[in-house]
Amino acid sequence: MRVEGSNRLVARSRGRERRMIDGMPGRRIVGLDLARFVAIVGMLATHVWLYADLATGEQAWFSGQFRGRASALFAVLAGVGIVLSTRTPLRQGKRMSARWMVVGRGAALIVIGLTLDLLQPPMLVILVSYGVMFWVLAVALTWRRRVLVVVGVVSVVAAPVLAYFVALWSRIGDVTEADNPSWFNLADPLPLLRGLLFTGIYPVTIWLVYGVAGMLLGRSLLRAQSVPELRVVAVRLLAIGAGVWALGVVAATVAHHALGGIYAVVIDRGRIGRPLGDTPIYLLGAGPHNGTTFDLLLTIGFAVTTIALLVLLGTVLSPFALRMLSPVTGAGSAPLTVYSAHVVLVSSVVILLTGKPYGALTDRDWAAIGTPWWISSGVFFAANVVLALVIGATLVLLARRGPLEAFVIWAGRKTARVDGSENSAMLLRSNPDRQTR
Repeated sequence: MRVEGSNRLVARSRGRERRMIDGMPGRRIVGLDLARFVAIVGMLATHVWLYADLATGEQAWFSGQFRGRASALFAVLAGVGIVLSTRTPLRQGKRMSARWMVVGRGAALIVIGLTLDLLQPPMLVILVSYGVMFWVLAVALTWRRRVLVVVGVVSVVAAPVLAYFVALWSRIGDVTEADNPSWFNLADPLPLLRGLLFTGIYPVTIWLVYGVAGMLLGRSLLRAQSVPELRVVAVRLLAIGAGVWALGVVAATVAHHALGGIYAVVIDRGRIGRPLGDTPIYLLGAGPHNGTTFDLLLTIGFAVTTIALLVLLGTVLSPFALRMLSPVTGAGSAPLTVYSAHVVLVSSVVILLTGKPYGALTDRDWAAIGTPWWISSGVFFAANVVLALVIGATLVLLARRGPLEAFVIWAGRKTARVDGSENSAMLLRSNPDRQTR
């Protein structure tokens, strides 16, 4: 009897540990929602509170820490999300269904991005590039771990060079293409496609590296079957992330020292998402949004380290702490809804105060406006953070997904049925008695 009771206690303990890993609804890892919220806060800061002084261009210290890093963190988390969202069909052997699911989710992101960009917002909306990235990553969904590692390592070096030469051959100089593509850009597909893949502010050939890193990270997290195992995985990922980050710092420092300080300052000014197209020296830049090898190493290291730390934190939080953090985790579970609400809010404020979308403002308009608070201010940043927390608290209270997350999931399921319906039809044809049971 005592042995049986002991076994029951052990089973219950393991069950609680697994529930803690999976989270309450939707089998979520709490630390990932915390990481998404950190990415949200960083994104809000870089969008509406980047400058402490607009006249001199001095950056706010807090916001400057997230420049180029918040978007990278989002991209790595997107790769993690792809792995987690397709684990069920992959376990069932439905590889094509899993791929179609990712394709459908990417299409939904593209639709949302093209629609939001009709507002001509002040910030650069990344959703269309994310959607295209999903399409490409759908192909890599079932690749072996070693293949993903090799592709990731090669891409860190090769992708910036490829983007550089495409821009050079296209003779576009420092101009970026398809920065905020809307439905109207579909009328001119060549610059749109080239911008999304190579010459835009978020070129998919470069940003695929973040997605691959996220897929590798997601696979590592799925191996954990209990809280202690998840902690071990998080510690390993923490060491890997810190190592990649340190590699980027050391490599960039050595390269810049060899070039001389003045060159290091110059090449880090090219913050347009890819290496500038006029001289190869820009391939050695390490500043935010340089899109170079050094930039990728630094931002991937930051993203993996941050995710690992927050996953580790999520395993030690008490139930009371989790309840107190529910608006945070709620917002983190609905990053697309929060992101889109932020874009709509900021764009609407600009239109209400100026009578025009941000993209339609002229130099004369700017001369009359001066230095508006809605471009950069701590108060507006705080208002956007409050909006994110209100959305998170509301979703937790209603026990609902974010509406845009629900749309993306719906789109993924619809496209996954393309393969699922074919499999069902084949089974019915091979076993006609099944139709009458």
